[in-house]
Amino acid sequence: MLKRVQKYAMAGKKGTFYWKSLIWFLFTTSIPGLIIGGCIYWFAVGSIEKGVSELHQKQIAERAQNIDDQMSSVELDISHWAFNPRFGSNLKDFNFVYYFKETWDVTKTLFMLQGSHPLIEEVQLFIDRDKPVLFKPEYYELKDNALVSGFERLIEEGRNIYWTNRLPAPASATPPVNAPIVLIHKIPGDSTAPFGVIVVSLKRDKVMNLLKTMTPYNEGLTLLLDKEGRVIVSDDSDEKAISGAIKSEVMRRNEPAGTFLFTSDGVTYSVSYGTMKRISSDWTYISAAPMTSITSPVVAVSNMIITISASGVLLALLLSWLASRRVYSPVERLMKRLSGDKTGAFHPQAVDEFQFLERQWNHLTNESLSLRNRLDEQRSHVRAGFLLQLLQGHLNSYSEHDLKERVKLYGWNVDDHVFHIVHIQLTGYDVLTERFAHGDESLVTFAASNIIEELSAERFEQFSVVNFHDLTVGLLVMSPSDTPVSERLHALGEEITKAVNRIIKMQVTITISGKIGGIRHVPDMFIEVERATGYRKFVNQNQLIDMEHLPTDSGTDEIGYPFALERDVIHAMRNGNREEAERLITLFLEESRSGRGTEIHVQQSMLQLLGSIQHAILQSGTSTRHLFHGENMFAQLSQIREPDKMLHWMKEKVVVPFIEERDAKANSQMKRMVENTVDYIHAHYAEDISLDGCADLVGTSPYTLSKLFKQVTGVNFIDYVTELRIAQAKKLLCETDRKINDIALQVGYQQRYFNRIFKKQVGVTPGQYREQAEA
Repeated sequence: MLKRVQKYAMAGKKGTFYWKSLIWFLFTTSIPGLIIGGCIYWFAVGSIEKGVSELHQKQIAERAQNIDDQMSSVELDISHWAFNPRFGSNLKDFNFVYYFKETWDVTKTLFMLQGSHPLIEEVQLFIDRDKPVLFKPEYYELKDNALVSGFERLIEEGRNIYWTNRLPAPASATPPVNAPIVLIHKIPGDSTAPFGVIVVSLKRDKVMNLLKTMTPYNEGLTLLLDKEGRVIVSDDSDEKAISGAIKSEVMRRNEPAGTFLFTSDGVTYSVSYGTMKRISSDWTYISAAPMTSITSPVVAVSNMIITISASGVLLALLLSWLASRRVYSPVERLMKRLSGDKTGAFHPQAVDEFQFLERQWNHLTNESLSLRNRLDEQRSHVRAGFLLQLLQGHLNSYSEHDLKERVKLYGWNVDDHVFHIVHIQLTGYDVLTERFAHGDESLVTFAASNIIEELSAERFEQFSVVNFHDLTVGLLVMSPSDTPVSERLHALGEEITKAVNRIIKMQVTITISGKIGGIRHVPDMFIEVERATGYRKFVNQNQLIDMEHLPTDSGTDEIGYPFALERDVIHAMRNGNREEAERLITLFLEESRSGRGTEIHVQQSMLQLLGSIQHAILQSGTSTRHLFHGENMFAQLSQIREPDKMLHWMKEKVVVPFIEERDAKANSQMKRMVENTVDYIHAHYAEDISLDGCADLVGTSPYTLSKLFKQVTGVNFIDYVTELRIAQAKKLLCETDRKINDIALQVGYQQRYFNRIFKKQVGVTPGQYREQAEA
């Protein structure tokens, strides 16, 4: 006893609350101590056990919910990025080596995703194709068959998103000590035939730290099991036998969640377990905290108080001091926990314990508010992802009630509310070449969406902005059904137009939908809004289209189609007259824009012209697939919203390739025609050869053949025949002893013409040439 007293006396310094409490104990604990001790012994222990158990269950539930929220946040983040256009179907055949800038963008996106949540350790992107590609997060070409097979199994099994404890590894790699915690999401996110996966590995130590928050005391253990009962992660408690026994007891119970007391080796544990609903799997958490370590100080204090009260006043003073020390121990433990000192010691500095606790409590409250604010910031991204899926029709299987419940989770009040869709389209991007580079459409759209969001916040309480990254922005406005908003929407449209004109220097086409009564009708109305946008004037100027005031005959007027210009364009292209064809296409576009000239009418006219040109190309014997490199020309043309860009596209993508292909074919035919003529001359030079006869042979006119022959060989037709015959005559004069008359006939000349032509070409007669050769 004296050693214990000495130990307590030599303990660290106590705060003012401790000494005040000790003084009160000395005055109040003597005779009443016996009564108090008995009451504490018989009644307090049970109450404390019950209160601690309830507090423990509440803490476990809150911290389990926190862990579930963290995991749900990871799942939502991955789902959001999987639907990002950057991970769309174009990655299947994308040349990552040639387009290194886009490859770097993918790597940066994976780095961004990897750093978006503290639980994420590594993000990998695998693309299954002829030459499999792995971003880790940097670009690699996979050649390890074991790795490729592992990733292919991830694509084949499970749903689009699921959890697993397997991670593909090279054949030579050693198995990990602990199974990884991996979240798999197939890409593209909206495809029924995925060709890749996003593999997210969680930090095991971070998950373990989250689990440790479920044990409110230093003692105890925490487990996280999958649906087969395998341990995903635990806090590595030394009590291996106890953890196995508790796990078996939990698995034996039929209830999905509950609480029970478990006793082992004289220690009673309060065990709580429950289920976390995960994608394609249910996880079970188990938390066990010792009850005996909590109630034993109370029992010991009660016994001491009874003994001290019976022994007398002097002994009561000593035991009162010991009791105060015992009563103070929970406060001391809490002080050590909140002090932030690694040694756990509390150093009083002109404040008592409860002032310190209040200060620490305020600090924790501020941290909690900070985390809540960060959560609210992420909520906007989740809202945008939900709204994008809604507008694209991916949520049509949900009922109106289910959609309203989901919307309420994102902080929107939609009861007795109606909806309006505002579609904003930016035009005039081609004139911004000095401010933006080619391919910066997403950057321009991002700036516009920020402007729209700021202006909308000034006029509406509930709205959401969707950035489509293609120079178009969507705005969904929610307003009470009994409040007219038409004038406010028109005023907002004017403000957006002025702001975009002033800041971005682009024109705006705004389309405002009619009133939408239910959430399930939003996707259909969005399709109608996009269709109504096509009735804008096909010019780079600001326009506002209100679907409630569209004329009933819009789109039904007969629009004149310039058939004569279409015929002239095709004729110019067939003749290879590039300048004339480009001039006529310009006239065609201008005539299509005359009159009403809405975007949809101009697009239909240009698409019709493209179809007629492709028909003429096929008639000329040229493959459109080869000429346009397999690209969908109609899809490309239908995406163009500006007349200048459309005209430039028609010239560079259609006219120029066809004329160049035509010229290349014409040059090849001319060369083949001359080669056939030369072959004929070499085979029949001893006969009577004429330009007319050769022209008839190759199927052209003498004038054309003469011109082509001179262009290809460098000499005219007569000179080439003469040089060939003289060369053959020289060979015969040197190598044979035939008569000159016979040699003349053999090379296609009569004797009298042969001597004259030979001397003109060589400078000597045939006889003199033979003599010189023999000498």
